[in-house]
Formats: sequence, structure tokens, C-alpha cells
Amino acid sequence: MFNRLKNRVLTVVGPDLPALPSTVGLGSGSSHHGHSRDSDHGGKGNLPEKFRYARPQFLQLLTYDELKASADHNVRPIIVPRDISLLPWNTGYAECVNSGKSEWNEDQAAFHRQVLSHPSKQYHDLPYTYFGIYDGHAGYGAALAASNQFHHILHEKLVDIIDLLMPRMEGDDTAPTGAGIGLNAILPHPILFHKQVSKDELIVGALEAAFADMDAMLAEDRDKYRNAGGCTALVALFILGKLFVANAGDSRGILCKRVHRKTLPNVRPPSVHEETMNGDATTEEEEDDHIVYAEPCSFDHTPETERPRLLTVGKLNPNLMGGEYVAMEYAKKPMTKDLGTRILYRQGTMKGWTYKTLTRNDLKMPIVTGDGKRSRLLGTIGVTRGFGDHDLKALGSGLPIKPFLSCHPDVVCIDLSKIETDPSEDNVDGDYGVLVMATDGLWDVTYSQKVANTVFTTLKKFPTERHRYTMAAQELVAKSRGRANINGHWRLSDSRAAATVDDISVIVIPVYQYYLEYLDWKRSLQKPKPDPVSAVASEAAEEATVLGDLSHLNSSSSDSEPLEDAREQSSSNNDITSSANN
Repeated sequence: MFNRLKNRVLTVVGPDLPALPSTVGLGSGSSHHGHSRDSDHGGKGNLPEKFRYARPQFLQLLTYDELKASADHNVRPIIVPRDISLLPWNTGYAECVNSGKSEWNEDQAAFHRQVLSHPSKQYHDLPYTYFGIYDGHAGYGAALAASNQFHHILHEKLVDIIDLLMPRMEGDDTAPTGAGIGLNAILPHPILFHKQVSKDELIVGALEAAFADMDAMLAEDRDKYRNAGGCTALVALFILGKLFVANAGDSRGILCKRVHRKTLPNVRPPSVHEETMNGDATTEEEEDDHIVYAEPCSFDHTPETERPRLLTVGKLNPNLMGGEYVAMEYAKKPMTKDLGTRILYRQGTMKGWTYKTLTRNDLKMPIVTGDGKRSRLLGTIGVTRGFGDHDLKALGSGLPIKPFLSCHPDVVCIDLSKIETDPSEDNVDGDYGVLVMATDGLWDVTYSQKVANTVFTTLKKFPTERHRYTMAAQELVAKSRGRANINGHWRLSDSRAAATVDDISVIVIPVYQYYLEYLDWKRSLQKPKPDPVSAVASEAAEEATVLGDLSHLNSSSSDSEPLEDAREQSSSNNDITSSANN
């Protein structure tokens, strides 16, 4: 019975998967972010869960047996939506469970299409679409809570600024409407502000505030519900013809593009920061007269990349280190035998190095240890931004880690109206880009440019199919998951290197499809909205007409004979009885 349910789930996975085993091996292990799943439960295991564990709603895994089959650590099935129409714009999604480090897939994903409506009802509704991907650690609670609640918080923040998002000037998307009432009559004029404020800054602020409120909500819930752990957060918001990507953690978003060589000089060159964060993110691959490249939309937040911020926190708040750590970075590891000698060091936001005399205090553990993906904060956690982790303690010292963590996101804004295209070429996916959002299970074993190559190679194989973006997402997950060898170790298919053992979740979004939707909305602004006062008067007139007709009917019926009314009532009852019998 259980195997049949497994096979039902696997009808939506790749065809190259091995046969399902008769048993499901569930492991616990430790988190890829460096601390145990149960390290911060704090004795709260008797509290209820706020949300029942589930996979994203659009996957339609509704029963416990289907969930269990999707979490098979021996097979690691690649799950894709059964009905791709549930996602907008034929967006693709695929996921895969870890190889045994935790019982369940701790990643979560969500999307919501919402509309902002002005209370006055004078103006056109403003639609927007949100995608979110959350990578949980020390449990699935935080990621599950974010996938169920963040969109509500974000909507509230956007509603708060709805007046300022509406056009303020004639010709700015729409003209004044109503009986002599223009937009400037009810919306604050920019002269009322001491500083110039753009709509982009308002939306960025809404995202930043939503991240802060989501983290605060998890803090409030920790005494009411079972431990939530923590999670990274990567959010994409499509609104007003622009793409906003907000990231806190080590999940990553990139815009995969394919452009003609002649337009290459217009491509923004990579910054040193981007090259450091995302490796070979902008290495180009030649393909005929076009070049494929990956444009970063987020930057990883790890102890290594955020070392200056973390050292500054420790320097300014030495009590947070409890005498156990030192807020410095050394050019070489301090040794007892070197006491009294000079050593190169830096602290805080220093970019260069300077000398100091080595003391016993320098022999303590640095706040940040290790390099790359092996870097750790207080020797415990490998990610420095996200939601939750309010009860997380450092291994060994038991000091709280939350004061060093941050929920503040980096936000990147891309104005899609500024993109130049060649009408003679059918290259909308290349010009506008395909947004790939993925948890670090993907990025642990690949890099941005390779992902962009895979996306366009897959799209070329399926030029017209509706599920082409789903196939691209599935291909990305399959390559990072690899295959299990005879010893049960997962290896990449194109090399002998170890494949990722972490959960993998990937969203592939065709940006141009949103832009078409935005252009349709913009054209709809040319149709004037009805004047609310006139509309109310019209409704009152119609209601009066209806009441007049009813009054006329009542007066006419009162003149009829009672016997005739009885006969009509009897006839009506017979008709009803006859209809019921039929």
C-alpha cells in the first residue's frame, strides 16, 4: 500500500530515478548550517506546533503517506507540481529532500498574487506577485511559519503606503478622476516631505519592515509554540513593472540572461563584491552570436562574507562574548609559543592589516572561524542573516548567538521598463532574463554561471512546451543531487565529486511573462474609473425604481379576488410537487 502511494508521488519526478526501496530510512543528523536540529529546543517540546508540517500547497501532497514518500532519503525523489497552472506565468518549481541529515525537508516555498485597492475606490487596483523561498535549520518551524505568514505581513506594509504608491501627477500612469477631484487632492504632495522619497524606496522599506516583523513574530511565538529553529529568506516581489529581490541568508537569486554580442557593452560589469560573493557568477559562455551570463540578484550572508559586521558587533559589545571569544582576525593562528611577539591583525571594519603584540587574550577563539562554506559564527552556525534562532546557543560556551545575527535583507531592484530588446529576434527570455531562486543545497555544488547555462540549454530543448520552466528547475535539482553509488554515497553525474546532501528547492520564473501582465494593467489605466459620488447616486436611483415597481405590483395584486389568489397558490404548489416527484 505504502509503495503504491510512493509510486503515485513519483509520477511527477524525473524518469531517471531508481526503483523505490521497501523501507524509508529517516535520519536526524545535524544541520548544514552547523548546529544540531535539537540544539535550541530549550525544553519546549511539550508546546504545540503553530503549523502542521506540509510541503508547498502548489505541490498538492495532501496525505501523510505522500509526505513520507517525498522525504525518502534513499531515493531522494525530485518533486515537481502536478498542475503547473497553479503557478503564475508557467513558473517552474522542483525540490528534493536531503540525504538523511534531518527527517523532513526543511526548505519551504510560497507564492501569492495580491491586489492593493485604495479605500476611496476611485483608482485602479494595483496588482503584485510575491515568491518566497525559505531554508530552515534546527527544525522546519521557522521556514514553515514564514511560508504561511510572511505574505500577510508584506501586504500590510504595502497597504500602509498605498496612498504614496498611487500616481500623484497628471500623466503619471493616469489622469485625475472624479467630479473635479484630482489625485493631488487626497495624496500628500512631495513638498510635505523634508527629503525626496521615491516609490522604489517605499517598496524597499516595506520589504525591510516585513522582514523585521516576521522575525519579531517568531520571537513572540517561541513561548507559545514548539521550537521553530531558524531559516534564511529569499523573496521576489513583482510590482509596478519592477522586480525587487530581498535576501537574508545564503539562499541565492540570479537573473539568467542571453544577449546578443552587440549589446554586451551595455551589460553592467560585475563588482568586486559580486565576484567575491558568488564566485564565477559573471563568466560568459559563447553560443553563436549570443552570450549567456548570470546577473546576481542577491549576495550570500555567511560568517566569512559578514566578518566585518560581526567583528564590529563584538568590538562594540564585548559583554556578548562572555570572555570566551575575541573580536579580531589574525593573519596567522595565534600560538602560545608566540606570546610577546608581534602579529598581524585587523578588527571591526578594517580592510587592511596592522601589528599588535600577542597576549593571552588573543589565544581565545575568534568570533569567526573557518573559511568559505566551513566558516562558523561562535563555532556554531554557518549563516548570519535570516529569521528565528532566538534560543540558539553557542556550542561549548552556551552564549546566545542571536545578538550577532540579523534579519535585515539586502534588496536589489530591477526596472524592467529600462530593458532594451530587438523586435526582430524572439529572445524575450534572454533579454528580460529568467529568475532562478534556490536554497544553498543547489549552490553548494554549482555556481551561478553554470546554472544560467543549464537553464538556457533546457529551454532550447523545449522551445514551446508550457512546462519548459519546470523542466529547467528539475534539471537544476537533478544535477546538484547527482546519483547514489553502490555505497549509498551521492556523487555528481558529470564528475566524481560529492553531490549536495542538503535539501534543494528551486524556483524558475520567466520575468517577461510578468512584464506582459504589467503592460496589460498599464493599458487598463486609460479606462476612467467611475466617480464614486455618481456611482452611489446611480445605485440609489436604480433602487428607487425597483421599489416603485414593487409598490405598483403590490397595489395591483391587492385588487385581485382572494379566490383567484388561492387558485394561483394551489397551482404553484402543484407545480413544485410535480417537479420534486420528477
